Amino acid sequence: MREPPTEARAAPPPPPDTLLPPPPAAPTEPGSGAPDDDAAELELHRPVTLGALLAGTALLRVAAVGASVSVQFYLSDLAGSRPSGVTIGLVVAAQSLSEMTFAPFLARYADRLGRRLFIVAGPMIAAAGVLLVSLAHSAAHVALARLVEGIGAAAFVPVALGTIAAATSHDRAGRARASGAFDGATLAGYAGGFAIGPFAYHSLGRIAFVLLAGLYIVAAFICLWLVPKVPPLRVSPLRTVLHAVFGPGPMRSFLPAWIGCFALIGAFTAHMPALLRHAPVAGQHLEHHLDERLIGVLLVSGIVLFLVGIALWTPRLTRTRPAAIMQRALPGAVVIIATLFVLNQVGLGIAPLALPVLALGIIWLAGFGPAAVTYLADCSESLVADRSALMSFYTVTLAAGGAVGAIVGGVFIRALGADGLLVFLALIFLVTFSLVTRLARADSARASLSVPAA
Repeated sequence: MREPPTEARAAPPPPPDTLLPPPPAAPTEPGSGAPDDDAAELELHRPVTLGALLAGTALLRVAAVGASVSVQFYLSDLAGSRPSGVTIGLVVAAQSLSEMTFAPFLARYADRLGRRLFIVAGPMIAAAGVLLVSLAHSAAHVALARLVEGIGAAAFVPVALGTIAAATSHDRAGRARASGAFDGATLAGYAGGFAIGPFAYHSLGRIAFVLLAGLYIVAAFICLWLVPKVPPLRVSPLRTVLHAVFGPGPMRSFLPAWIGCFALIGAFTAHMPALLRHAPVAGQHLEHHLDERLIGVLLVSGIVLFLVGIALWTPRLTRTRPAAIMQRALPGAVVIIATLFVLNQVGLGIAPLALPVLALGIIWLAGFGPAAVTYLADCSESLVADRSALMSFYTVTLAAGGAVGAIVGGVFIRALGADGLLVFLALIFLVTFSLVTRLARADSARASLSVPAA
């Protein structure tokens, strides 16, 4: 029998390595889902998911910041309107310290066990902590209650960030917008907290903490209803995650700079409301014994300016590398610190001239936050099944910076009053700006190496 023509013969088998796609790596930790399942499910419901997470983030920050400001007023009342800056710093920092400690562990278990469980449970735990504040009668008891509240934030924030990063994995412009929206939701929460906290405490006293706990519970139910359930993921070994964070690379270069920025914010939010309400002190015009409601209006106005700044910066973030945006935005802090220093030395009579300059500094600085969130989300692409664990370092840096700002800022205030806070802010800015400049240069060098030669 003749052989068939050459063109009709069966084609030779392909090389062995092209017969099948490479199998996925075997999981080294428990979990039944794959990263692609995660991204596909979230992208399918992306508008609703992002809306729920942003609403939950805003409500969580309203409750947390409102509780923080109310705690400062409560401690001030306990101390006869002359509270110790160190005591306030330690109590405010208690929430940040527990949030920083528990965030990486809870985020890792969220990736392994299912993220929605932690997104819902976190606000409920925080609500319990705020209710405990309403029952406290000493600074020590308030600090213990704030530790519980911090555990709730540690369960929610990094997991929400990891979920947002997964939902925008294949959309650069969408990620920039989502990062800006997340930072905007966070700042809107700060604005709400600065507004509700002073007014609620002025009207209700300690009962204000019950109202703030209710906001945490609302956040939990929104996420329970609208955030889709994603199966547990095949997480990487712990040493792989730690190497991605602390080994040579962009995350290790980035984290110290972000701690510095959050130290700036932490020192300001932990002490400025108490300083403005402090009994008048000679030579310290910011210590003016202002009404709580006026303090709330001033703080909310600052947050509104931050939101305006985010809206102006976000379009640039879609076209410019995040590290470069951070470097360009950070000098706004100089304008803020210098303006506050002049107000403290000269007096509040120059406020009509100083406030527009202060507003410019706030809008200028506002670009830092969304750029930093985008940068961290880009880093999470290296381990997509461990996004929550990697994004937990947002919470770690926020809490670590907040604790440093609250505690060390309190020491400076004890020595020099409001001037001490401004000196501390100036020192932190110098360190942070040098770190961000170094990061931007390294990021630009990596980008140049990744572009193939023509």
